[in-house]
Amino acid sequence: MKVDFLQPRFDGARFNEHTLPLEVAKDLAAYETLVVELAKRLYLQDHTDRQRVPKGFGADFHLHLERIDEGSAKPMLAVVAAGALALGDGVNTYFERARELITQCIGAVDGALPAEFPNDLLVYFNQIGRSLRPDETIEFLGADQSVARLTPESRKKLVLAASTVYERPVELTGTIIEANWEKSTFQMRMTDGAVRTVPMPESFHPQARIYGGKVRDQITVFGIGVFDSWDRLQKVNSVDSLEVQQNFQMAARFDELRALENGWYDGSGSAPDKDALDQIADRLIAHYPEGLPLPAIIPTPEGNLLLEWQSEGDPSVDVNLTDLTADFHAFRDNRDVEDAFTLSDLNEWKRLFTTLAQNVQI
Repeated sequence: MKVDFLQPRFDGARFNEHTLPLEVAKDLAAYETLVVELAKRLYLQDHTDRQRVPKGFGADFHLHLERIDEGSAKPMLAVVAAGALALGDGVNTYFERARELITQCIGAVDGALPAEFPNDLLVYFNQIGRSLRPDETIEFLGADQSVARLTPESRKKLVLAASTVYERPVELTGTIIEANWEKSTFQMRMTDGAVRTVPMPESFHPQARIYGGKVRDQITVFGIGVFDSWDRLQKVNSVDSLEVQQNFQMAARFDELRALENGWYDGSGSAPDKDALDQIADRLIAHYPEGLPLPAIIPTPEGNLLLEWQSEGDPSVDVNLTDLTADFHAFRDNRDVEDAFTLSDLNEWKRLFTTLAQNVQI
């Protein structure tokens, strides 16, 4: 049996094409779970002589995404059920009552939650609406045609009505200090100097061994954090994904260089060719010798690059982006040290790095 049950409206830039991102499915799944749990509570409130709900009460209650209508995106959630809604004794009405009570809860003004809604179930709003961004809302239509709007801020208030903390997505950036293989966690030193303990997915273990303790390699963690009412991060609950940026300071510098436009140098100056710049950046970022200090990377008015090191002998490399060549120069042992390299040849890059290792003092 299939019956239309709910059609929330998702509003925000991400939904303008009348589509739903896959991450939103987690919100809808959490909503389904809350409907079932709340329906059970409502049933037991009405049947004080029972300790449990009837067998199979919620086992066959399933919400299916039937279609997505326009405006911005309005998914039609239909109930596909067999046993649960065929139990008799008005069982189906408990799911409908739960739906209306959730909508009232979301639309509660000034935190005046409906008395029938159990406070301990507010924890489900840690998942419902978690995918929402600051400019997005989910609208629920009540039986009286009133509209209840769930936003990131109202979701936070609902959870904090019954708890001192709430959960939301978190993005952390820093370096790995050390890993605890037994607990499958690692410690990150954040860009502000704070140290956080982060769960470590098993799939990340090999990378943690490679990048642990390397201050030049930056890790960005995407996961779920626990925050207090002042939005202070208390801990990281789970990690969904991690990204590694090797030599992040060098990578950030190349991002700045990509943004240059013609005229950047007092009204003159050619912008570096972006394709050639990307080729140089890829090789330097991925293969720059770990033991060498990073160079200053300076654009020239001609649209090329100058790499300089603060080291004995003033070593430098002039990079010509037009033909992908490089000229090394340093003054050591009372003589000039010079060499030329063709950077379109991978073997020449190895030779360049060897030259730098021999002439740049650590």
